[in-house]
Amino acid sequence: GGGGDGGVYPLTHTEMQWMQSANMGVGTGIGAVARDHRHWADRASEDALRLDRATLCAASSKPLAPPVVVTELGLLCNKEELLERLLSKSMPQHLAHVQSLRDFAEATLHPNPHYAADKAAKGGEAAEDREVPFVCPIAGTPMNGRSPFVFLRPSGRVVSERALKGVGATACPVTDVPLGEGDTVHLNPNAEQREALEQRHEERRAAAKAAKVAKGGKKAQKAAAAAAA
Repeated sequence: GGGGDGGVYPLTHTEMQWMQSANMGVGTGIGAVARDHRHWADRASEDALRLDRATLCAASSKPLAPPVVVTELGLLCNKEELLERLLSKSMPQHLAHVQSLRDFAEATLHPNPHYAADKAAKGGEAAEDREVPFVCPIAGTPMNGRSPFVFLRPSGRVVSERALKGVGATACPVTDVPLGEGDTVHLNPNAEQREALEQRHEERRAAAKAAKVAKGGKKAQKAAAAAAA
């Protein structure tokens, strides 16, 4: 599902390994036990990566904390840290699509009342069982990377995809603000969703550029008319 598959940041060797874990052979004996062990280790690594992408700033790898923004391609960032990267022109490759203030929007995340930042994770606790900083305000689903979440442009809310589908995906389930085409951004999208977001992003840029050119043309026409008068 969207949001839980990762596929956003450039893949490391370790990530490539866990992506290939599904292709491991099935057998018996010591070799099979070793493969099974690697399989579960890869699953744990996958869960950890998903958790990081749902709870850490994509610009700094620090814990997400308001004000939080969502980029055009569905990455979550702490606003101040993203702005610092933008101003210093030190944007990491996976955030290369952020070139101006138009390429991200401020988001409202719903805090998890059961989360305590200073509470250490229990030993052996699975990633999906840990309390995380944010949850869906409607369904209560934890934002831990295992369930898909979306950002709704008109309202600025972040909710689970399940909650959005529950109201027919036609309005924000929190504010009832109507949603139009292109108003929903999948967070940490899978490959297919990312491709769609990239296309939409390019279309927005092209439209903004065309509008700027058209505005410049009108100004030139007015200036020419004034000069001729």
